[in-house]
Amino acid sequence: MPRFVFTVLVIGLSVYALVDCLQTPNPKALPKLVWIAIIVCLPVVGPLLWLLFGRTNGRGWGRDDDDVFAPDDDPSFLRDLTR
Repeated sequence: MPRFVFTVLVIGLSVYALVDCLQTPNPKALPKLVWIAIIVCLPVVGPLLWLLFGRTNGRGWGRDDDDVFAPDDDPSFLRDLTR
């Protein structure tokens, strides 16, 4: 029974990561085809790598270029204040 649950969780995680990768317009770090190959070929590690390092729009670790900032943290807003 635990083996069945583990298999279902791995398949679910892989499907989620694959669908998320396919819907992401510009993945971080690597091209989309490389991410798809990693997710499919490395069943447990691949989806985890995608979730941690490949996602964009504020998901995963680190700060993205398209993150939304509060006005006092936004560099472009602060630059405009000096004008």
